[in-house]
Amino acid sequence: ALVNLGYEPTLFVLPTFKDDNLIPEGVKIVKTVPQLILEPYKGLEYPSHWKEDKERVRIWAEENLKETTHLICHDTFFIDCYLPYNIGIREANITCKIFAWTHSAPSARPTLEDNPHANRYTLPQRTKLVYLNHDKANALAEMYGAWLKDVRVIRNARDPRTFWNLDPLVERIVNEYRLFEADVITVYPLSTPRMISGKGLDKVIKVHSKLKELGLKTRIVVCNAHANAQPEKRMIADTKVWSGGLGLTTEDLCFTSELGREHELGVEPKVVSDLFRISNIFIFPTTSENSSLVLLEAMLAGNLLVLNEKVGTLREHAGENALYVDFDYREPKERNEHYYLDLAKIIASQLSANKSLQVKRRALQEFNFEKMGAALDLLLHELD
Repeated sequence: ALVNLGYEPTLFVLPTFKDDNLIPEGVKIVKTVPQLILEPYKGLEYPSHWKEDKERVRIWAEENLKETTHLICHDTFFIDCYLPYNIGIREANITCKIFAWTHSAPSARPTLEDNPHANRYTLPQRTKLVYLNHDKANALAEMYGAWLKDVRVIRNARDPRTFWNLDPLVERIVNEYRLFEADVITVYPLSTPRMISGKGLDKVIKVHSKLKELGLKTRIVVCNAHANAQPEKRMIADTKVWSGGLGLTTEDLCFTSELGREHELGVEPKVVSDLFRISNIFIFPTTSENSSLVLLEAMLAGNLLVLNEKVGTLREHAGENALYVDFDYREPKERNEHYYLDLAKIIASQLSANKSLQVKRRALQEFNFEKMGAALDLLLHELD
């Protein structure tokens, strides 16, 4: 999240650290943190050499944190056996702002006299607590003898780009087309020469334009194959111009064939699979199918299905678990506009009533690296 914002973070680790390959590119790794024996600090105990331990940390901090502006500590002031790090950082002559990131539930604040563990229940200077939820934020402040104003809440992120190990092309599409911001995403794999006449992509675009009229942020990702010839490229260009006239922007409609010549003949199955996992509605105005693999892929991804009622094999596959629509509806333009607007309202209603799709969209929109990065950026500038 920090690297994406343009920061150059440093990760301080023990000399024994060996997981360099797991650290994101752009993060500097410094293996200098003093290796201490921590078991004797468990509970409220502390060994006779605790002053020597915390002195090693103090010296380390003054030598290594001179150019650090903001220091994020993972449970350093919370965990009992981290006590020498806690005190060493407190006593170091450093000027950085400190974020005491806390991952554990707060406990009652004890009364301790002549016990170094008392440092676990106060905050160092220039320090803000960072907690993962609002529910226990006040209890955490009370544990440290602080106020709620001393706590900032930044929730965990579980970003699909890392959790699902998305294909690099999918990650590019997510970033460039800002898929995680969308309320409605349709993925449509098809062959470019038949994308209008056989697969009805124009009708998918029409539905999305009406969904956008209703105030929803929409994206269509067309995984199109057979797009290396000029007629097909002209067809794509004409479709984009036409969709623009309906209110869809260049960010709302993506053709994978335009993301590099190597994708003009199609994309790998993993790309399609990854994109389907992010999508939430599959609109299928196809005019003919024998046994549609694309439909099965959308079903496996848990999409809301909007299928052509005129193609009987679609019902044979999806049963009654889909919206069946007359995509051959032909009326004067004004009534046709109303038809598609009503269809968009039905789809929006079905999406809002589906708790599984809603909570998935919430996870994608609210718990990604961009959201965490925005909260981090606000926190960093707040304390500057």
